[in-house]
Amino acid sequence: MINATQIRKGMVILLNDKLYRVESMKHITPGKGNAVIQTKIRDLNDMTIRDYRFRSAEKVERVALETKEVSFSYKDAEQFIFMDNETFDQVSLNKDFLNEVAYYLNEDATYTLETFKGRPMNITPPLAMEFKVADTEKALKGATIQASYKPAKLDNGMDIQVPPFVESGNIIKVDTRDGSYIERVSKKIKGN
Repeated sequence: MINATQIRKGMVILLNDKLYRVESMKHITPGKGNAVIQTKIRDLNDMTIRDYRFRSAEKVERVALETKEVSFSYKDAEQFIFMDNETFDQVSLNKDFLNEVAYYLNEDATYTLETFKGRPMNITPPLAMEFKVADTEKALKGATIQASYKPAKLDNGMDIQVPPFVESGNIIKVDTRDGSYIERVSKKIKGN
């Protein structure tokens, strides 16, 4: 058990016999009264998010999840099949469970799968991944580097904002935590 003031983003807690992941937390100290911890928590059973407020003196049960490294193998209808990198066992996850992670599926990447009593709870892609820009507007002549970003579509189907110098065919690095552009890895290769 931990004190509510020790709650941090990413923690998994047990509340009313259900597992929740803390999506965000804020320590609020009003002028009058006791401090509270305002959180957004995700129910790991149905993946819904709700607001929950803890009193600062309240105790919360923190849950430790088991982690293992897995690799994406293939997609079978609505199921995505991953392979445990140590035991070579297959783990089947559906699109609703993957949510935004479905954009970051690549056979060359290693993912972190968190489980509780053998049941998958969360999957995390590497922090940064490389993708090809499938389509974007041409840069405006005379536009400065400080010009606003422009929309681009990546080969994984994701829409992203990129700097004006990025062109179709470029390989870029994307931050998987928020889907933002990090850097251009390579320019367009002739003939591609």
